[in-house]
Formats: sequence, C-alpha cells, structure tokens
Amino acid sequence: MSYIKLVNFEVQRFFKFFIALVVVVATTQVIAAFLSASNYKDQAETVMQREKLLALDYVTNYGSYSIFNFFNNSLFLLSIMFAAAMLMIYIFFIWYRDWLGKSSFIYRLLMLPTERRNVYFAKLTAILLFVFCIVGVQVLLVQVAELIMKWVIPAELLIESGVIIAYSYELMSILYPKTMVHFLVSYGVGTAFVAMIFTAILVERSYHLKGIFIAGVYITLSLALLLVPVFIGYYTDYFYVKELLMMVVFMALIVFVSSVIIANYLLKRKINV
Repeated sequence: MSYIKLVNFEVQRFFKFFIALVVVVATTQVIAAFLSASNYKDQAETVMQREKLLALDYVTNYGSYSIFNFFNNSLFLLSIMFAAAMLMIYIFFIWYRDWLGKSSFIYRLLMLPTERRNVYFAKLTAILLFVFCIVGVQVLLVQVAELIMKWVIPAELLIESGVIIAYSYELMSILYPKTMVHFLVSYGVGTAFVAMIFTAILVERSYHLKGIFIAGVYITLSLALLLVPVFIGYYTDYFYVKELLMMVVFMALIVFVSSVIIANYLLKRKINV
C-alpha cells in the first residue's frame, strides 16, 4: 500500500469525527455571533433611549460594534479551545486506537508491503489535513459572523472590518500568518509538536513502563529546545525579532527531523509484528 493510499485511509477514518467537530464549532460560533450582536444592539437601544442619544452620539461615547466584539465573545473562544482540545485528543487517539483495539490493528498496518515510516507520515499528514481543513472552515465562519453582524446591528452602529483588520486579531494572526516566516513559525512548530508526540507514543509503545519515563524526558528536551529562542529573546536584546523567529523555525526543524529519525528506528527495530 502506497503512502497516498495510507493517507486516504486515515482521512476516511477521521472524516465522521471531523464533520461532527465542524458542526459543533459552526453551531457554537453562529450562536456566539447572534448573542454578541443582539446583546450589543439591546444595550445600545436601552442606553440611547435612556440618555436620549443619537446613534452617532452613542458610538462616540460607548464605541461601535465590530468583528472584534465577536472574537472576544466567550463562546467563540470556547469553540476554538474545544477544536484545539479535540485535535490534541485525536493526536493520541490516531495511534492508540490501532494499538488498543480488539485485534491490535497496528500490526496489520505494519505488515503492509510498504515502508513502516509511511504509516507514521500518513498519520502525520492526516493530522495536518485535519488542521488545515478546520482553519479553512474558520474562514467561512468569520464571513458568516460578519453577515449576522450586518443583519442584526444597524449600519450606523457598525464598523465593517476589512480582511486585513479582521485577521490582525491576535488569535487569528496565529491561525492565518501574514508572512512566510510567521507561517513557518505557526505551522512549523505545530508540525514539530505533533511529530514529537507521535514519537513519544512510539517510545512508550516500544518500552512500555520504562518508555513512559523515556517519552517524558524526550518531550521535555524537545520543548526546551523549542523554547530556547523565547528565552534568548526575553533575556537579551542581541537578536532582531525576525532572527529570533528564524531561530524558532530552525529549532522546530531539529525537533521534527530528530522525531522522524527516532520514530523510524523504533518502527524498524523495536516494534515487532
């Protein structure tokens, strides 16, 4: 079985889970958009009536409504945290499901006529596709939120944010980096993190109880390596921000490559079928 077929196999396995997650996140964010806009409108109408203010006066004194009100809504933030938590759970589930199932399906995967590392890369690719699909869905949900804003909020109380302004929000700028360097930082570190967890799982599966300790040490060392540029930037002013970001990318590359090398060794030498 080729790498492409393995990726397709993994995608099919998590497709229902992905659809369920999208439905939950989308429903939560639509509700968040309605509640956020409705609460603002009700408050504005109450204050304007009580203080005899025009819409322009209210905006001057209390501020207008924008997409940032939606981004700061607790339900919106909760939906993002929920999606991240589900992704984190699936990073473990994608391996342990195969190992702890009724027939230890992982051994059937490893017996396929292909390099064992292809199983590792297929699972990693599936996770990345999962992430990029969720990020793509979020783009559509922001557009839906803006439509709801325009429908609920009177035009004189609303500021229509352009794409650049909307995605300048701190959380959104992480999900949608503006430059290639920031993209490599956000998704390069994320990819390295997933590879690190995958390798830690293989370490635990290879050495069992002793493997838990070894995996813990490995994760600690990898995280420490990723955090080196952060500490350098915090305690010194020697490097420019762009240099520190490139340093983060380089550390992420080291973690990723080392994770792949260790995982390949474990799959070939330590996990017997």
